[in-house]
Amino acid sequence: MNRDVSAFDEAFTRFVEATGRWRDTSPDALLERWLTFVAECEQGYSRDAQDYFNDLTTRDALERASTAPELHVFPELARLRTRVEKADSRFRVLLVPDVFPCIPKECWWSRGIVKGGARSFVEDMRREYRLELVEVERSDTGEGDVD
Repeated sequence: MNRDVSAFDEAFTRFVEATGRWRDTSPDALLERWLTFVAECEQGYSRDAQDYFNDLTTRDALERASTAPELHVFPELARLRTRVEKADSRFRVLLVPDVFPCIPKECWWSRGIVKGGARSFVEDMRREYRLELVEVERSDTGEGDVD
């Protein structure tokens, strides 16, 4: 790894940790977590509603870092943003948009909800939010091709 990439990794990690995130704070780890989440949603989210909303904090962290002025000096940020945008385009098509209209439009990933998931997720969303989602039968454990 060259010195510039290392400097970006360090600055990115410091920034993310300063926002209160305590794991998956490096750019690669955070991106991998987002890609894994998107892949799981493509198969039908397999865990409960609390886990779903917790998993969305990954995208929140990526957004905060990608808009942080102190990180804009690193060319690696643009490459990271491109990879995030590619995953975002996969995630957007999975969403019922604007389900939570009180969330700012800029946070579209939290404002919508995936159209379907495993029984526990669908039941949680029905019970907690009165949302009718599609139950998806999954044949795997939630791991998928993430990139």
